[in-house]
This record gives sequence, structure tokens and C-alpha cells, in this order.
Amino acid sequence: MKLLIDAGNTALKMMLTSGPETGQDIQLQQVEPQAVPWTQIEEVVISAVADSDALSALVKEAETQGVGVRRAAVTAKWQQLNCAYDNYSTLGIDRWLAVIAGYCANPNGYTLVVDAGTALTLDLIDDAHQHLGGYILPGLTLSEHSIVSRAEKVFTVDDLVADPKPGRSTPAAVKNGALIGALGAIEYVLAHHCCGQDVQLLITGGDGLALHQHLGQGIYRPHLVFEGLWQWQKQG
Repeated sequence: MKLLIDAGNTALKMMLTSGPETGQDIQLQQVEPQAVPWTQIEEVVISAVADSDALSALVKEAETQGVGVRRAAVTAKWQQLNCAYDNYSTLGIDRWLAVIAGYCANPNGYTLVVDAGTALTLDLIDDAHQHLGGYILPGLTLSEHSIVSRAEKVFTVDDLVADPKPGRSTPAAVKNGALIGALGAIEYVLAHHCCGQDVQLLITGGDGLALHQHLGQGIYRPHLVFEGLWQWQKQG
């Protein structure tokens, strides 16, 4: 059994994984820090875009338990997949792992990976094993707050549900505008950068399910970064 850790900008999530190290299927079980079965853990594998006291405590506990720790890193090439960045060390590890997961799910075709979290990221992979690069936009909540923080008479309501229809109040207009901005970005990339190819669209992240439902296409994969981390540790 391995402990996979995804340390993002705003949250730290952990998954236990077990089973064979071959094939594409993965069994993940979410676990809280106080419930980690350390005596059963063979290795800790970390994706970290930001360090934190919580992450440091987990690493220290792993060392105390005699469990090895590996941190995933971006490289110019992973298997046959080529990174688009010349300075690949500046690509976020969470994006790279999501790209790896997308590539493994469709190694011979076009794939668009959408991660809808604090930021909305879109990364494209072609049918020649090439990561083509991507886009970073404000996520839905960040987009709303960026307007509210700079416009005195604009406000939003946190529990209001976003809808692509025109808003009939200022909060609805702000929230719906953030939603269609994200949907429009995804649709633009699909329409203009996929060369008429049959594209696999994978969507993940905290707002990923909402985007998936409004788009009416693609596959929602809530644990895509963990899937990529699992692939990385297996063959990295």
C-alpha cells in the first residue's frame, strides 16, 4: 500500500492505493492524516505545489516510521510524452501529473485536460505524444472575487448557484459570467486548437463537475492528479 499526497495551494489531500503496479486501473481510498495506517505503508509519494506545516508533519512521521518518501518532479520527457515548456521546471507539478494521466488514458490521440480549482488550467496533448502547452485563467471563485474586490458596487452571494443564463441580479451576473468565461475558454480550445481531431476531454478539480455538467461532454475525473501521481511513481 502506498500513500499519495497532493499538496495544493489551498488544501492537502491524501489517498491510499493498493493493488498491482500494472495496467491503467487504480483503486484510491481517501484518508485523513490521523487515520494513516503507517504499518501498512510501503512508500509515500508527494505532489507538492506548496509546502505547509501539515505536509512537513506527514514527511516527518513517514521518516519516523521508516517509510521512504518521493516527490514528483516535472521533467522534459516522461516515457514518450514531451513537455511543451522549454524551462520545464516552471510548470506546476499538479498540471504535469494531470497531463500524464490524460496521456495515459489516450496515448495515441488528442486530449484536453481541464483542472478547475483555484485557477482554471487547460492543457493540450496531441497524437504525437507532445504536450502542446496550455492556459491558466482565474478559477470560478477567484474570477468572481477579482471583480468584487475592484468594483465598489459589485457584489456576489457565495451560496448562489451559477447558471449560464443571463443574470437578473448583480450577484447572478458575476457568478454566471465567471461560469461562461470558463465554459467559453474550454469550447474555444476545442474548436480552434484541436485540428478537427476527435478529442478526449478530461475534467477535474473542485469546480470540475459543474463545468462537466454545463458542457455536456467530456469525462469528469475527480482524482486526475492522483491518477497521474500513481502513473509517475509506477514508471517515473
